[in-house]
Amino acid sequence: MRAWIPLLATAVLATAACDDKNDTTAPTGAVALTSTSTAATVGIGGTTTVPLSVARSGGFTGSVTLTAEGLPTGVTASFDPATVTSTGTTSTMTLTAANTATAGTNTITVRASGSGVNSKTVSIPLAVGAAAGITLSTGANSWAATQGNAITVPVVITRTGAFNGDVTLAAEGLPTGVTATFAPATITGANRIATLTLTPSATATTGPATITIRGTGTGISAQTQTLTLNVGASTATGFGFSSAPAALTVAAGQSVTSTVTVSRTNSFAGSVQLTATGAPTGMSVTMSPNPATANTATVTVATTAATAPGVYVITLSGASTGASDASASIVVLVTAASGS
Repeated sequence: MRAWIPLLATAVLATAACDDKNDTTAPTGAVALTSTSTAATVGIGGTTTVPLSVARSGGFTGSVTLTAEGLPTGVTASFDPATVTSTGTTSTMTLTAANTATAGTNTITVRASGSGVNSKTVSIPLAVGAAAGITLSTGANSWAATQGNAITVPVVITRTGAFNGDVTLAAEGLPTGVTATFAPATITGANRIATLTLTPSATATTGPATITIRGTGTGISAQTQTLTLNVGASTATGFGFSSAPAALTVAAGQSVTSTVTVSRTNSFAGSVQLTATGAPTGMSVTMSPNPATANTATVTVATTAATAPGVYVITLSGASTGASDASASIVVLVTAASGS
């Protein structure tokens, strides 16, 4: 029986060695990936950044490589750094949406990989929206003035995409003798409207001219809006009028006022009957006094809680016996009722 002992010992050792070779225990080292951004938004033609944090455990000290998966068409991702070295713990992912990117929401996956450890991922919803920028509009495309008499033009901007910055306004292509001023010249914060005052001198060049309004802001392309200004000679007897401010903001349920100035030429002294058109449901526009017998009248725009928020162009018209009719526009921006 003792002869079997060496053989048994040999078998035990061989079995132990075989078990060592077949050991498939998972690596103890690990990597973790997190982000403080729970979602990301990027405008078409723009970029956005997502912060990433890498953590190591279980003795793993190696480099970690970052990649992005599931990117929508037209969106690319880059990392700074793309490989987080053994001493690093953070990276920034930059997402860039080309001009051809399609608006929509997708979930992208960021993967962290390292040698000898299982990869880890974090999912981030990405919304691709309208390009960051602005659009410009005025109450009308054609305006008339007479030499020596100013008119006011409302200017409304609409911010698009992720842009929420200031917009600076300028006027180009002014005919000789016409000056332009904006109030305000820079539209800040969440504001959207300004008033452009065009003032022809007594000797301003008469006839039609195309004026370009340019809006600029940091990080966006400049946008323009054109209008035609027809300057008439001051030889005819009659009147013109303008409103100041020409752009108004009011919360639903509240009221706001503007002043209409009647510009009389060549001893015109008649009364001017004023009317307003273009008011939406829930809004009323009244003038006092009406008819205007002096040079000014007060325009009151009253809204109710039922007035829908939006931008409305109100056309003010004036008529008087023996004179040509005149008109002007005001823009009213109605915001949601306070507390709604």
